[in-house]
Amino acid sequence: MVADTIKDLNRIAGIIALIFGVILIIVGVLTLIFLVGIVFLVFGIINLIIRSNLNEINRLIDKGEYKKAKEKQLVWAIIGFLLAGVIVGVIILIGYLKYDPLLKATETQ
Repeated sequence: MVADTIKDLNRIAGIIALIFGVILIIVGVLTLIFLVGIVFLVFGIINLIIRSNLNEINRLIDKGEYKKAKEKQLVWAIIGFLLAGVIVGVIILIGYLKYDPLLKATETQ
């Protein structure tokens, strides 16, 4: 149940990161003439990388490797805050906070 919530939050953050990534890449390509577009392209690519890593985290959850998934989630929450935007970072952080009950439940079994 909690694992499904984390996966759903990761999917939502991934979709938002994908949308921001595509928009930033398009803006970056359109403004590349002014050399400002490079910044947009970099942030767009980072958003796509975040989405890819969130999918990898969901695969770790499916395998039951919750501790490893939690560690990766924290790294990408920080990167999300710094480079992808507050919305993506907050959603990933909320997912990170959901791991504690999940890890406690698996330790007692």
